[in-house]
Amino acid sequence: MFVTMKKLFNKVCVCMMIMIMLGLNIQMPVAQAAMIGTDQIIQQQSQGMEREKIIAFLDRAEVQQQLQDHGVALQDARARVANLSDAEAQMLSGKIDQLPAGAGPAGAIIGAAVTIFVILLITDILGLTDVFSFVHPVR
Repeated sequence: MFVTMKKLFNKVCVCMMIMIMLGLNIQMPVAQAAMIGTDQIIQQQSQGMEREKIIAFLDRAEVQQQLQDHGVALQDARARVANLSDAEAQMLSGKIDQLPAGAGPAGAIIGAAVTIFVILLITDILGLTDVFSFVHPVR
């Protein structure tokens, strides 16, 4: 009886070992990993920043006034920005960067006047002209 119990125990152990080995050999899906390039990370971050730049542009009072003058609600404009493709957002963000800062003739006139003043001042300091009396005081 002891021998039959031992044989039965061995059979059960062998069967369990076979089941365990078969269970371990079942192919599990393999996780795949790859290196992410710096350019991909920068591209993802810049896409978010471009949309934020557009939203910040929409938050300006002058822009909101122009939107209202044209009959566009601010919420509608924001929804349109959220639905832009990445290429469209990049193009629009680039156009915002190209807009003139002063956007008026007064800025150009003041800039020209300052440039002319600086040129005349430098030529006066070098002794090429005698336009400003404060450069070479009378001795």
